[in-house]
Amino acid sequence: MNRADHIKEVINRFQSSFYFYDLDQFEVHIKNIKGTLHPDIKVWYATKANPLTEVLRILNKNGFGADVASLGELKQARTAGYGPKDLIATGPAKSKSYLAGLMQAEVQAIVIESINQLKDLNEIAGKLGRTQEILLRVQLEWDDDLKSVLGGSSITPFGLGTEDWKEIDLKNYKNLKVQGLHCFQWGNILDIEQLEKVWDHTILECQKLSLEMGFPLEVLDLGGGLGLSYKDDRELNFSEVQDLLIKLKTKYELDKIWLELGRFSIGKFGSYFTRIVDIKTVRGKNIVVTEGGINHMARPALVGESFPCEAFMLEDSELTSYAVHGPLCTALDTLGEFELPMSLKVGDWLEFKRTGAYGFSESMPYFLCHDLVGEAIVYQNELMVPRMPKTNLEWMV
Repeated sequence: MNRADHIKEVINRFQSSFYFYDLDQFEVHIKNIKGTLHPDIKVWYATKANPLTEVLRILNKNGFGADVASLGELKQARTAGYGPKDLIATGPAKSKSYLAGLMQAEVQAIVIESINQLKDLNEIAGKLGRTQEILLRVQLEWDDDLKSVLGGSSITPFGLGTEDWKEIDLKNYKNLKVQGLHCFQWGNILDIEQLEKVWDHTILECQKLSLEMGFPLEVLDLGGGLGLSYKDDRELNFSEVQDLLIKLKTKYELDKIWLELGRFSIGKFGSYFTRIVDIKTVRGKNIVVTEGGINHMARPALVGESFPCEAFMLEDSELTSYAVHGPLCTALDTLGEFELPMSLKVGDWLEFKRTGAYGFSESMPYFLCHDLVGEAIVYQNELMVPRMPKTNLEWMV
């Protein structure tokens, strides 16, 4: 069956909004990344981008580590077959009990984001009679005042500033081994020159910090940030990214570089499908109201950036502009403005592309008690349904 036939089958089975993932093309993509990777560059998958079990299984099978940022993500990665040595734990909120859970799971490396985390983990490791490998997360100052979803130049809860880290004496934390540093403040970068500028500054500042604190920079985790455009087909070429990393590795005599790829791994291999329930003209503006909205796909409301949209299986019609809104009782439930066929009618389906990352995993599904969105995948050209849509009677208490 071809893609359209698979999607039509899901529409017939679900009769409700859904996500559709092409995991065959996804696997080709990650094989291309892993197959040419320099031995001193390690790639981790940012589980937050899309924690679907089958996605994680394919990544694990193809040699990607998993970056988890919660106990739930840790459990999801372990369910997908990840062993402890292929797990790294990030995220600003690590309670003492969560840190103990990470130690119990024997996660390879834990990213430490505060002095409290440092003290708690040192105590836990001491009681267990073990040494835990860690990275210290650094939050750098920047000359500009630009922002990103990770903070950019803003002050955020991610890690500590260089001067803050210098206040501690690592000799007081004998149960922890500092492998290196983690620094990631800029997301969805599409320009290789901008990426070089960000990474060059990051490496320079991190090397200074490691020297002043007295530990070797065995690992530098640069996070992710490799871009995927939602306006056109632009994206970074990974071979160019790797060439840049090797250039910087040589320039600064770095040992190992880690990357955490989320959007760049899975983003373009997912689509969200939702049905049109109303079409109208309001004060001269064409409005489409859809069955699902930010309850299934919150990114447009969170960051003001829409996913690309087109009508599914509608062709040969003149286009006109429509503002697309979801079903929620808030003006925030807007999915964007798009050129769509004038022949649109109630009951037609819209496809929002490049929603493989930060789609359903970054939504607000419970508002107004609508159905939870279903998910379908195609892998090895076989259609599978990890989750059927669920009505409120199936999830409410």
